[in-house]
Amino acid sequence: MLGPIHLKRTIKRTAGCLSVASLPFVKASSGAAACILVYHRVADFDFIDPRRDDWNVTPGKFESQIRALADFGSIVPLMDLPELLQTGQISQRPWVCLTFDDGFANFYRLALPILQRYQAPATFFVPTEVIGSNEPMPFDRWAGDNRHRVSEDAWRAVGWQELEECLENGLVTIGSHSHQHLNGSRCQAQQFENEAGRSREILAARFGAENTQAYAYPYGSRRLGQVPAAYIDAVRAAGYSLAVTTDLGLATAGSDLLALPRVEAHQVDGPAAIRAKASGSLSPYFFTDRLRKSHRR
Repeated sequence: MLGPIHLKRTIKRTAGCLSVASLPFVKASSGAAACILVYHRVADFDFIDPRRDDWNVTPGKFESQIRALADFGSIVPLMDLPELLQTGQISQRPWVCLTFDDGFANFYRLALPILQRYQAPATFFVPTEVIGSNEPMPFDRWAGDNRHRVSEDAWRAVGWQELEECLENGLVTIGSHSHQHLNGSRCQAQQFENEAGRSREILAARFGAENTQAYAYPYGSRRLGQVPAAYIDAVRAAGYSLAVTTDLGLATAGSDLLALPRVEAHQVDGPAAIRAKASGSLSPYFFTDRLRKSHRR
């Protein structure tokens, strides 16, 4: 049965083809810029739920993307980005940062071994309330519908011991993805303070404040009201030095460090498409971004 998710993938695949085709016409940036890619689930299953987006990239596709980025660009730690951008130096190879939202254990089990093979640093953003949970995370509606069709590796939340082993690896930085993963368009100011402050307190108590400097806003669109000014203020007050949204674009020296844009990495992205994204060929995706709704399927 075809459904909205099949249509969504067709649109994104078409945008990817247009992005690759338009790459020769993309103007070189007049200043330093970087592409912050965002991933969610990295799991191995072979079906598409026509009603719910799985936000998944399979391990095989993920490795092909990382291989292409390692050959083509410079994969740098997210926390190094502010200094790199402020130097004004234009890299001969595109700067790319890898980020992972939602705190799935499959980051540790399936994505991290691939990152190790290519020595690719990454930031892993976790919602603190669900760490170690053995049930699908409340915001993961896809898992709520499909948990019995897949291994628990597809939806299980990361545990504390797994997070510690991620840090010991040396490639991974832990960041906060809020406490309860609330949609900012539905929150009051006090909830912003709890989402940002409580999550940092929990992570800092376990890993130290130096390991909890980055924040990723759940859902993350300023256009859709999910990251209002009050939320950014709460993140600043909680002591974070960097935060990322899901607003589409490259990060530049002029970007707000507490509202950096990112680019989604998708299952339909082949090596050419992921290289085009890293190079800033994003015009076709601005159309698909306008189709986003305030509530994810």
